[in-house]
Amino acid sequence: MGGEGSMSSANQSLKYNRALLKRQKFRDIRNLYLQSSGKTKLEFKQVSPEELVLIKERIRIQHKKKVKREIIIFIFSIVVTIAFFYFMNWLFTI
Repeated sequence: MGGEGSMSSANQSLKYNRALLKRQKFRDIRNLYLQSSGKTKLEFKQVSPEELVLIKERIRIQHKKKVKREIIIFIFSIVVTIAFFYFMNWLFTI
């Protein structure tokens, strides 16, 4: 009889989806971990204000280098693209 294969695959899909719903969620796993470890808050390293200023300055310098590199790559890609189209135009006009 026609349609039996599609109905059995629909039933299998339904069973699989129900099984997924019964799995533990991330929230439940996190709560279980916190209960077993006994810690409830994150502990961060304490940094002196002078070190914090140095870290911020280093981040700013890295960001400036990254932006500069991205601008150079963008300009280079535009020049290459324009040169390619100019060459194609020159090639087909001959």
